[in-house]
Amino acid sequence: MKKFNCPSCGAEAEFSSNFSVYAVCKYCSSMIVRHDLDVESIGTMAALPEDMSPLQIGTEGYYQGQHFSLVGRMKMGWEDGSWNEWFMATDDGRKGWLAEAQGFYAICFETEAPPLDFAVKAIKQQKQDVSFIGSAHRLNNQKLNVVDSKKASCLGSEGELPLLARQGRLVVSVDLLGAYGEFASVEIETGKLRAYVGRYVDWKEMRCSNIRTFDGW
Repeated sequence: MKKFNCPSCGAEAEFSSNFSVYAVCKYCSSMIVRHDLDVESIGTMAALPEDMSPLQIGTEGYYQGQHFSLVGRMKMGWEDGSWNEWFMATDDGRKGWLAEAQGFYAICFETEAPPLDFAVKAIKQQKQDVSFIGSAHRLNNQKLNVVDSKKASCLGSEGELPLLARQGRLVVSVDLLGAYGEFASVEIETGKLRAYVGRYVDWKEMRCSNIRTFDGW
Protein backbone atom coordinates (compact mmCIF):
# COMPACT_ATOMS: atom_id res chain seq x y z
CA MET A 1 0.00 0.00 0.00
CA LYS A 2 1.21 3.49 -0.89
CA LYS A 3 -0.03 6.61 0.85
CA PHE A 4 -0.01 10.21 -0.36
CA ASN A 5 -1.65 13.44 0.69
CA CYS A 6 -4.47 14.75 -1.48
CA PRO A 7 -3.12 17.79 -3.38
CA SER A 8 -6.43 19.62 -2.82
CA CYS A 9 -7.42 19.02 0.81
CA GLY A 10 -4.35 17.37 2.34
CA ALA A 11 -6.22 14.26 3.50
CA GLU A 12 -4.51 10.89 3.25
CA ALA A 13 -5.04 9.11 -0.08
CA GLU A 14 -4.28 5.39 -0.18
CA PHE A 15 -3.36 3.24 -3.17
CA SER A 16 -3.71 -0.35 -1.95
CA SER A 17 -3.13 -1.95 -5.37
CA ASN A 18 0.14 -1.70 -7.27
CA PHE A 19 -1.95 -1.39 -10.45
CA SER A 20 -3.80 1.73 -9.27
CA VAL A 21 -2.85 4.98 -10.98
CA TYR A 22 -5.97 7.02 -10.27
CA ALA A 23 -8.15 7.69 -7.24
CA VAL A 24 -10.97 9.92 -6.06
CA CYS A 25 -10.41 11.56 -2.67
CA LYS A 26 -13.17 10.39 -0.33
CA TYR A 27 -13.08 13.71 1.52
CA CYS A 28 -13.09 16.38 -1.23
CA SER A 29 -13.81 14.30 -4.40
CA SER A 30 -10.63 15.48 -6.12
CA MET A 31 -9.47 13.24 -8.97
CA ILE A 32 -5.90 12.22 -8.13
CA VAL A 33 -3.38 10.80 -10.60
CA ARG A 34 -0.40 8.90 -9.19
CA HIS A 35 3.06 9.29 -10.66
CA ASP A 36 6.19 7.46 -9.46
CA LEU A 37 6.79 9.51 -6.32
CA ASP A 38 4.03 12.09 -6.30
CA VAL A 39 0.37 12.76 -7.09
CA GLU A 40 -1.51 15.54 -8.82
CA SER A 41 -5.13 16.68 -8.87
CA ILE A 42 -6.86 16.91 -12.26
CA GLY A 43 -10.25 18.21 -11.16
CA THR A 44 -13.26 17.19 -9.09
CA MET A 45 -15.53 14.17 -9.53
CA ALA A 46 -19.27 14.77 -9.31
CA ALA A 47 -21.30 12.60 -6.95
CA LEU A 48 -22.15 9.16 -8.34
CA PRO A 49 -25.81 8.42 -9.12
CA GLU A 50 -27.39 6.31 -6.38
CA ASP A 51 -28.26 2.68 -7.05
CA MET A 52 -29.33 -0.38 -5.07
CA SER A 53 -26.08 -2.31 -5.35
CA PRO A 54 -25.25 -4.41 -2.26
CA LEU A 55 -21.55 -3.87 -3.06
CA GLN A 56 -19.38 -1.00 -1.86
CA ILE A 57 -15.73 -0.10 -1.52
CA GLY A 58 -14.42 -2.35 1.22
CA THR A 59 -16.65 -5.32 0.35
CA GLU A 60 -14.67 -8.56 0.54
CA GLY A 61 -15.27 -11.93 -1.04
CA TYR A 62 -13.77 -15.02 -2.66
CA TYR A 63 -13.33 -16.23 -6.22
CA GLN A 64 -11.93 -19.70 -6.95
CA GLY A 65 -10.46 -19.85 -3.45
CA GLN A 66 -8.75 -16.45 -3.67
CA HIS A 67 -9.72 -13.61 -1.36
CA PHE A 68 -10.47 -10.21 -2.89
CA SER A 69 -11.54 -6.76 -1.74
CA LEU A 70 -13.23 -4.03 -3.77
CA VAL A 71 -11.13 -0.86 -3.88
CA GLY A 72 -12.73 1.20 -6.67
CA ARG A 73 -15.70 1.57 -8.97
CA MET A 74 -16.55 2.94 -12.40
CA LYS A 75 -20.22 3.46 -13.12
CA MET A 76 -20.83 3.07 -16.84
CA GLY A 77 -23.91 4.24 -18.71
CA TRP A 78 -25.42 3.57 -22.12
CA GLU A 79 -28.67 4.52 -23.83
CA ASP A 80 -30.75 1.87 -22.04
CA GLY A 81 -29.25 1.85 -18.55
CA SER A 82 -26.07 1.53 -16.53
CA TRP A 83 -23.80 -0.99 -14.84
CA ASN A 84 -20.98 -1.05 -12.27
CA GLU A 85 -17.38 -2.10 -12.81
CA TRP A 86 -15.70 -2.81 -9.46
CA PHE A 87 -11.90 -2.97 -9.33
CA MET A 88 -10.65 -5.85 -7.17
CA ALA A 89 -7.49 -6.13 -5.11
CA THR A 90 -6.75 -9.87 -5.01
CA ASP A 91 -4.45 -11.77 -2.68
CA ASP A 92 -2.66 -13.32 -5.67
CA GLY A 93 -1.89 -9.90 -7.17
CA ARG A 94 -3.95 -10.10 -10.37
CA LYS A 95 -5.77 -7.18 -12.01
CA GLY A 96 -9.40 -8.18 -11.57
CA TRP A 97 -12.82 -6.66 -12.13
CA LEU A 98 -16.27 -7.55 -10.83
CA ALA A 99 -18.95 -6.45 -13.30
CA GLU A 100 -22.44 -5.94 -11.86
CA ALA A 101 -25.56 -5.43 -13.96
CA GLN A 102 -29.20 -6.01 -12.99
CA GLY A 103 -28.35 -8.55 -10.32
CA PHE A 104 -25.88 -10.51 -12.46
CA TYR A 105 -22.17 -10.70 -11.62
CA ALA A 106 -19.09 -11.60 -13.66
CA ILE A 107 -15.48 -11.71 -12.48
CA CYS A 108 -12.73 -11.34 -15.04
CA PHE A 109 -9.02 -10.60 -15.29
CA GLU A 110 -7.02 -8.68 -17.85
CA THR A 111 -5.60 -10.72 -20.70
CA GLU A 112 -3.93 -10.08 -24.05
CA ALA A 113 -6.03 -7.79 -26.23
CA PRO A 114 -7.47 -9.13 -29.51
CA PRO A 115 -6.13 -8.06 -32.92
CA LEU A 116 -6.91 -4.59 -34.18
CA ASP A 117 -9.47 -5.88 -36.69
CA PHE A 118 -11.67 -6.80 -33.70
CA ALA A 119 -11.97 -3.10 -32.87
CA VAL A 120 -12.60 -2.20 -36.49
CA LYS A 121 -15.50 -4.67 -36.68
CA ALA A 122 -16.91 -3.51 -33.33
CA ILE A 123 -16.90 0.12 -34.43
CA LYS A 124 -18.53 -0.79 -37.75
CA GLN A 125 -21.24 -2.57 -35.78
CA GLN A 126 -22.13 0.76 -34.15
CA LYS A 127 -22.98 1.92 -37.69
CA GLN A 128 -25.61 -0.85 -38.03
CA ASP A 129 -23.29 -3.55 -39.39
CA VAL A 130 -24.94 -6.33 -37.38
CA SER A 131 -22.66 -9.10 -38.72
CA PHE A 132 -20.33 -8.60 -35.73
CA ILE A 133 -22.93 -9.91 -33.25
CA GLY A 134 -22.59 -13.69 -32.99
CA SER A 135 -19.11 -13.76 -34.50
CA ALA A 136 -16.59 -16.16 -32.90
CA HIS A 137 -13.23 -15.11 -31.46
CA ARG A 138 -10.49 -16.60 -29.30
CA LEU A 139 -9.36 -14.84 -26.14
CA ASN A 140 -7.01 -16.45 -23.64
CA ASN A 141 -7.29 -19.72 -25.64
CA GLN A 142 -11.06 -19.77 -25.19
CA LYS A 143 -13.63 -19.75 -27.99
CA LEU A 144 -16.19 -17.02 -27.35
CA ASN A 145 -19.02 -15.42 -29.30
CA VAL A 146 -19.97 -11.75 -29.34
CA VAL A 147 -23.37 -11.24 -27.67
CA ASP A 148 -23.42 -7.46 -27.22
CA SER A 149 -21.63 -4.36 -28.46
CA LYS A 150 -22.54 -0.83 -27.42
CA LYS A 151 -21.28 2.70 -26.90
CA ALA A 152 -20.90 3.62 -23.23
CA SER A 153 -19.62 6.49 -21.13
CA CYS A 154 -18.28 6.80 -17.60
CA LEU A 155 -20.94 8.35 -15.35
CA GLY A 156 -18.49 8.68 -12.48
CA SER A 157 -15.95 6.83 -10.37
CA GLU A 158 -14.85 6.38 -6.77
CA GLY A 159 -11.98 4.79 -4.88
CA GLU A 160 -8.84 3.73 -6.76
CA LEU A 161 -8.57 2.39 -10.30
CA PRO A 162 -5.89 1.16 -12.73
CA LEU A 163 -6.95 3.65 -15.39
CA LEU A 164 -8.04 7.26 -15.66
CA ALA A 165 -11.83 7.24 -15.27
CA ARG A 166 -12.96 10.79 -15.90
CA GLN A 167 -16.66 11.49 -16.08
CA GLY A 168 -17.69 11.36 -19.75
CA ARG A 169 -14.94 8.95 -20.83
CA LEU A 170 -16.26 7.24 -24.00
CA VAL A 171 -15.72 3.59 -25.00
CA VAL A 172 -17.19 0.83 -27.13
CA SER A 173 -17.93 -2.12 -24.82
CA VAL A 174 -18.14 -5.64 -26.27
CA ASP A 175 -19.35 -8.68 -24.30
CA LEU A 176 -18.60 -12.27 -25.30
CA LEU A 177 -19.82 -15.61 -23.94
CA GLY A 178 -18.53 -19.16 -24.11
CA ALA A 179 -20.44 -22.43 -24.15
CA TYR A 180 -19.86 -23.16 -20.45
CA GLY A 181 -20.43 -19.81 -18.72
CA GLU A 182 -17.17 -18.19 -19.77
CA PHE A 183 -17.41 -14.41 -20.00
CA ALA A 184 -15.19 -11.83 -21.64
CA SER A 185 -15.31 -8.09 -22.11
CA VAL A 186 -13.34 -5.98 -24.56
CA GLU A 187 -13.20 -2.22 -24.04
CA ILE A 188 -12.26 -0.09 -27.02
CA GLU A 189 -11.08 3.44 -26.31
CA THR A 190 -9.35 5.81 -28.72
CA GLY A 191 -6.08 4.07 -29.58
CA LYS A 192 -6.48 1.37 -26.89
CA LEU A 193 -7.97 -2.11 -26.55
CA ARG A 194 -8.33 -3.83 -23.18
CA ALA A 195 -9.56 -7.41 -22.82
CA TYR A 196 -10.78 -9.24 -19.72
CA VAL A 197 -11.68 -12.93 -19.43
CA GLY A 198 -13.47 -14.79 -16.64
CA ARG A 199 -16.94 -16.13 -15.99
CA TYR A 200 -20.32 -15.37 -14.48
CA VAL A 201 -20.62 -16.06 -10.75
CA ASP A 202 -23.51 -16.50 -8.33
CA TRP A 203 -23.93 -14.11 -5.42
CA LYS A 204 -23.62 -16.89 -2.83
CA GLU A 205 -20.51 -18.25 -4.51
CA MET A 206 -18.60 -15.03 -3.75
CA ARG A 207 -19.33 -15.19 0.03
CA CYS A 208 -19.29 -11.39 0.26
CA SER A 209 -18.93 -9.53 3.55
CA ASN A 210 -19.06 -5.85 4.49
CA ILE A 211 -21.92 -5.25 2.08
CA ARG A 212 -24.43 -2.40 2.04
CA THR A 213 -27.65 -2.75 4.00
CA PHE A 214 -31.02 -1.23 3.12
CA ASP A 215 -34.08 -0.61 5.25
CA GLY A 216 -36.55 -3.45 4.84
CA TRP A 217 -33.99 -5.97 3.53
